[in-house]
Amino acid sequence: MFKFYKDVLAQYGSPLYVYDEQTLRNSCYEIGWFKAKLEESIKRTVRMHYSTKANSNPAILSIIKDYGLSVDCMSPYELAINEKCDFSGDDILYVCNNIDVDEMRLVHDKSYLICLDSVSQVSTWGQHFPGTNIMVRINPGVTGVGHSEKVNTSGKLTKFGITEDNIPLLLNIANKYDLRIIGIHQHLGSLFLNDKIPNYIAGVIAGLSIIEKYFSNIEIIDLGGGFGVPYKFEEPKLSLSSVVYALVPVLKEFICKYPSVKEFKFEPGRYIPCEAGIIIGTVTAVEKRYDTWWVGTDIGMNVLVRPSMYDSYHEIGIQSPRDWDITNKVIHANFCGNICESGDILGKNRIIVMPKVGDVVVVQNAGAYGFSMASNYTGRPRPAEVMIVGDDVRLIRKQETVEDMMRNIVW
Repeated sequence: MFKFYKDVLAQYGSPLYVYDEQTLRNSCYEIGWFKAKLEESIKRTVRMHYSTKANSNPAILSIIKDYGLSVDCMSPYELAINEKCDFSGDDILYVCNNIDVDEMRLVHDKSYLICLDSVSQVSTWGQHFPGTNIMVRINPGVTGVGHSEKVNTSGKLTKFGITEDNIPLLLNIANKYDLRIIGIHQHLGSLFLNDKIPNYIAGVIAGLSIIEKYFSNIEIIDLGGGFGVPYKFEEPKLSLSSVVYALVPVLKEFICKYPSVKEFKFEPGRYIPCEAGIIIGTVTAVEKRYDTWWVGTDIGMNVLVRPSMYDSYHEIGIQSPRDWDITNKVIHANFCGNICESGDILGKNRIIVMPKVGDVVVVQNAGAYGFSMASNYTGRPRPAEVMIVGDDVRLIRKQETVEDMMRNIVW
């Protein structure tokens, strides 16, 4: 693999995002199975809205569309890129947070269903677009299931959703502007695995209870997502069959009491592209400072910000042209990038065979919230993206250049 990695790095630049098409298709198939199994069990339409923010490359979105999945988006760019990939109509849900009237007008004029997540935003929408259909996001008040406090989206410490005590005000505003609330949305957070399935189900039950208590004739219920993937080799994969098994009796009971609901939505963002993507880069320095080994790389926090932002864990490996055996020195090392920040850390205290400058660094599970969160911080261009299709390596985004970064500056 070392030669392969070095060859693609030489051709497309280091560092580099690399996606495997077959792994991506496998994930889409699994989410399609979840959709079909749930529809079969509850006799209602189920839409799986891939969260575009996880990875918006058209090569990935096009494969998602191949499997009959839908999308959600939360910005004009994401809306445009989804339309470019031929998503339309009910397959696009606009899930937004604190947007202005111009953005609202864009969604309204294109006749997409919008999901608003505060009474204030509902009021703004109603003033400009009275007599329309909307969805609203509620906060069921239960503790979120995100992998970090920064991505927990339920409970008292989050900015998202209309709390139960504000629902009477919401209904008054909706009545004032003749708004028809046809859908309710909730989302507990990003990345739950098998041990958190009970917490997810508890959140679903709490949200459904609020719907029963305050709303009538709701047609669409969005139960969010946060379907996780294992970031550590020893972690088991999320059992989608266990999620279905736990959901079915809850949804069946709800449907019996609340027959107007026609459709359930879910948002499997990370689950689809995450395991299909890796980052490969280059070891640029190896040095011991005091009692700590540091492995410097060209994979900075501008390329992958998750470890710096969330203390997220990614498996990291080294590919070398040397034959490693038991005589090679094993060290505990911190991997870091090339950004002038102490927080520019890829991984801490990793057990590795002593690397050398020029070896290849491989960061696993980078297909979701990797490139989409990349930046030009400290003036570094964003990397290229390639897709492995069978035996071919296909360029799906060019490496940015300094000239690209300067193009929109007005001198």
